[in-house]
Amino acid sequence: MIVLGGTFSATLIAYPWKRVMWTAHVLKRAFTSQNEINWTIDAVVTLARIYRKNGIRSLEKMAEEIPDGLLKTGVELIAYNYTRDKIEQVLQKEAQMGYSQYETAYKILYNMARLAPALGLTGTIVNLIRVFGHINDSQSLIGYMAIALLSTFYGVVLANLCFVPLANKIREFMDQEQVRLELIQEGILDVYDEENPKAIEYKLEVLSSQSIFKPSLIPSRSKLFVVPPPKEATS
Repeated sequence: MIVLGGTFSATLIAYPWKRVMWTAHVLKRAFTSQNEINWTIDAVVTLARIYRKNGIRSLEKMAEEIPDGLLKTGVELIAYNYTRDKIEQVLQKEAQMGYSQYETAYKILYNMARLAPALGLTGTIVNLIRVFGHINDSQSLIGYMAIALLSTFYGVVLANLCFVPLANKIREFMDQEQVRLELIQEGILDVYDEENPKAIEYKLEVLSSQSIFKPSLIPSRSKLFVVPPPKEATS
């Protein structure tokens, strides 16, 4: 109750319920999303073919079949005859806003990983107080000592085997999403310029392979294998 209940209670005090539920949604996407980068490349190439062959009206109809997100926004901007500079500006802002939402989910899990050991220590202190109340009863003393140490154990295990891996899972998903958002921005601008679909496909595939080793066009976040503290938490 102290470790798990306290961790979730403190999180709900610090963050709105909707953000906590959004974190659960991001975690679900992180575990279930597969080949989204390949799907994005195929979708952009298909849109490029339709736009070059059938014009803007066919592209506008295709927008209705695309799931909500940056790609659909880009297609709609082309269909509404926005200028190239305006399309690029809107896509960059929306990509940054979407990425910041993933950053919030990561921070929530990071803070939960930091809270769990502290609350485990709190549970240990509470049970040590009970130990001092039974100092003359050796049998009860051993039992209370075991419970006191078990509370710290729960806190450490919950943090390092649950919240830290989940936070790093979100970080990995964020890196993949960063690449995908970059590909969408590049692809939409190429569709606007009516580039050859084969050339677009080749360009996006090269970008997706190089993005593993090079910074993205979107403000970069380095690949991490452990959970670092958020910027506002550092001193």
